Amino acid sequence: METITVNVNDKAVSMAAQSTIKDLIRQMNISQKGIAIAVNSFSDSTPPFTGRETDREIIPQNQWSDYTLTNRQDILIIQATQGG
Repeated sequence: METITVNVNDKAVSMAAQSTIKDLIRQMNISQKGIAIAVNSFSDSTPPFTGRETDREIIPQNQWSDYTLTNRQDILIIQATQGG
């Protein structure tokens, strides 16, 4: 089975090739409630993420099942919290 490695919140995660964001959330055992997911768009042929906020794209939750991850992609999962 072919695999890819994605970087999730600065942690390398190995996944099956052709995995989606929904697959990633399931594999990492993360609840879908109260989270946002931002990805960069580089692939094997482009340089690493530059760290600029504009390099990330928020993926709407209704697209998580269709958004296929690529090898070396940088993913940021943000959890909403309450507090005061």
